[in-house]
Amino acid sequence: MRLAAVLVLGALRIASSSGCAYAPIDTADTADTGDAGDADDDQALLTIEPVGTTCSAREPLSSLIVGSGTPQQWSFAVLSDLHLPNSGSARVDHRRGRVKAWWARVTDALEPLHDAGIAVLPIAGNHDTYLSWQREGYQQAFADLERWAAPFKLNAGTGLGEARTPYSYSLDVDGVHFALAHVVDQAIDRDVADWLTDDLAAAANARLRFVFGHVPLFSVIRRPARQFVDRFGPILDHGHADFYVAGHEHVTWDETFSLPSGDSLRQVTVGCASGFYVFSPSKAAQRRAACEGHGEHGTLSCTMPNGGRFELVRDRSQRMVEHDGNTFTVFTVTGDDVQVNPMTVDGDGHLHAFYLSDS
Repeated sequence: MRLAAVLVLGALRIASSSGCAYAPIDTADTADTGDAGDADDDQALLTIEPVGTTCSAREPLSSLIVGSGTPQQWSFAVLSDLHLPNSGSARVDHRRGRVKAWWARVTDALEPLHDAGIAVLPIAGNHDTYLSWQREGYQQAFADLERWAAPFKLNAGTGLGEARTPYSYSLDVDGVHFALAHVVDQAIDRDVADWLTDDLAAAANARLRFVFGHVPLFSVIRRPARQFVDRFGPILDHGHADFYVAGHEHVTWDETFSLPSGDSLRQVTVGCASGFYVFSPSKAAQRRAACEGHGEHGTLSCTMPNGGRFELVRDRSQRMVEHDGNTFTVFTVTGDDVQVNPMTVDGDGHLHAFYLSDS
């Protein structure tokens, strides 16, 4: 496998989960997976420092990672939400003096990838951009974005506001177009929207088009924001985006959604690399994943809408969360085919597949 790039969709700390462990079960608080209509949750359910993970057998890595790479076969990994909580309140201004140290830790951790000839392609998350000093820290950390993107050539965003590097930019790899857009809320800035529209139009001859933004177009932890879908969806639709890849919601999810035009878009939410806090998939998302009771611990066995078995287990707060809290996603491109493989790393640094075997 040839690793071409690592995309980072947020910032700061990286942690890892434990091995097979279950929180005590409160049978009076069993998750509702019955028929509750098609309505989605209005509020997301948050879990701080969840207990992992699962005792079920995982898919073997040998079935997920291709051996020797070829010019027609290459991979990239996407990590999101590596941060400690960092709000937009003035009450966090006392952290201003730490911002350079925070980003120095991040770039130091990424430097071995650059040294190995692997491109590092960052975009900011919401926790990186609430306040002016947070934005300044991100901008300074990746002021030399062309160096981080090497050996690939950037199509630098030159628009206004965040429609410019290092917030918004694009590049092409083996005929595949990557557009990295500054989307940090359930709204898209007008300048960013204009830039992305033009960028995708210029990539009309690409054989695949990936768009990356921090916030998913379709939420899977609460009811999707219809105005956001109606505004952002047509940009992806008219630009013939094949994938929209996001983070932000601290869940691993792979589903194809219908756009307002009736066309479809595959959205991959890559999980939370830090595992520091996670959210429960909404009840509507659980129904789409056909989650049902499995085993004596109150575990739910689910099937990702685009394939792959996973479990929802009880965390220490008695909420149903995915069996791995710290996850990232690897995409392998072979010609026009794309394989999507979510992964996790255990406390000893060993790589494991997120998906579980059917046996």
